[in-house]
Amino acid sequence: MSKSNKISVSFSETDKEAVLAKIAEVKALMPFLIGLTLEERKTLRKMGPKSVDYVRQSLEGAKAFPDELKKSFDTVELEKDFTLINNLLGVQIACQSVLELINDTMMAGGIDAMEASDEVYASLKSSAKSNVNAKAMVDKISERFKGQGKKVNPTTI
Repeated sequence: MSKSNKISVSFSETDKEAVLAKIAEVKALMPFLIGLTLEERKTLRKMGPKSVDYVRQSLEGAKAFPDELKKSFDTVELEKDFTLINNLLGVQIACQSVLELINDTMMAGGIDAMEASDEVYASLKSSAKSNVNAKAMVDKISERFKGQGKKVNPTTI
């Protein structure tokens, strides 16, 4: 196995299905979630962190001075939107935290798997000199490196 082994854990297909079921439950709790098209993401006006105060203050203004607004203006809808954003922010932060942990865990597992695979490949390349079956496997594994060329050691240049 690899020298540094960053993580050693079993995550079964059953475990994966259980997590995916929980994610489906979370999505079911928020049936209002929508997906925007790429074009909508590019062209629609977005609300950034600095805009939160702007919207909050505008909501306060709409409530304080309702007679100054057009009769068609829907203050209740603005308040619903603002509440939605505030409440989803906490959910977003929690999800981003979990996603970051998943990404880091996948990276650590990938590091371990690549280091272990390098060991296997090096051992099989050595064995391939005298073992035809090992040579066939080395040829198969070497497809991953096709077109990369040889690495140049910067100290020998």
